Amino acid sequence: MIAGSMLSYDGKKRAVLLLIAFGVAVWIGVDAAAGGSAHWSRVLARLPLLLTGSASGWPITGGFALNIILSIASMALATVLGTIMGLATLARFGPIRVPSLLLMNFLRNSPWLVLLFATLYFLPFEMHVFGTTIAFPPFVKAVIGLALPTAANFSEVIRGAVQSIHSGQWEAARSLGYGTGQIYRHVIMPQALRRMITGWMNSYALLMIATALATVTGIQDVLTILNTLLAMENERVIVYFYLTILFLFIAYCYPIAVVARRLERAVKGESL
Repeated sequence: MIAGSMLSYDGKKRAVLLLIAFGVAVWIGVDAAAGGSAHWSRVLARLPLLLTGSASGWPITGGFALNIILSIASMALATVLGTIMGLATLARFGPIRVPSLLLMNFLRNSPWLVLLFATLYFLPFEMHVFGTTIAFPPFVKAVIGLALPTAANFSEVIRGAVQSIHSGQWEAARSLGYGTGQIYRHVIMPQALRRMITGWMNSYALLMIATALATVTGIQDVLTILNTLLAMENERVIVYFYLTILFLFIAYCYPIAVVARRLERAVKGESL
C-alpha cells in the first residue's frame, strides 16, 4: 500500500497498463491451451483480407487500410472547414459570428451516425455544375459525413487556442499599425498553432475510431468485410474476429494519444 502511494501518476498509469497487458497475455495463453489456437488460425488466415480488402493482401481495395485513408481524407477536409468555422466564430461582425456559432453547436451536438445517414441520403449521387458532372460515391459521402462533426470540434480547438493568447499581444500588434488580418497571420496564429496541435491530434484519434460507423454507407471498410466474413464462419470464431478489429484500432490510435499527451505536457503552462 505504501509502495502504491509512492508511485507518481505516470507510474500508476504504467502499472495499470502493464496489468492489463499481463491479463490479456494470460487470457490468450489459457484460451490457446483450451483449443482457441484453432480459432486464431482462422483469424490469421483472413487477416490480409481484413487489412487490405484483398485475400492476398494486394491491391488495397478496402479493409482497415480504407479506414485509415478515410480518416486522413476526412481530417484534411475537417481541418479546412474547422479553421474557417473557428475564425468565423471569432469575428466581431455579428452576421458572420452568430450563424457560425449556431452551425458549430448544431454539428457538435449531432450524433455522428445521424450525420452520416444525412449525407448518405441528402447528397445526390452526382451533380452537374456548368456542364461538369461531379460524382458523390459512398466514400466521398462518408468523408463529408465524418468531416462535419470533426470540423465543429476542431473549430473549438482553434477558438480556444486563439483566445488563450494574451491580450497584450493584440495591443502590441495594433500599436505597430497591424490590421486584423496581419495580426492573425503574423502574431496570433504562429503562437496559437502549437496549442492547436494537441487538440488536432485528439480530434484525429476520435475520427479514426468513428470511421467504423462508415460501414452504414456501404464502403468496403473493415467492419463491412468482417460482416461478410462472419457469414462464412462458425459462431465460436466471431469473438476472435471482433477482438482482432479491436486490437487494430487500439494499435493505431494509442500511439497518437500518447504523442498528443506528451505534446500537451510540453505546451502546458508556457507563457506566450
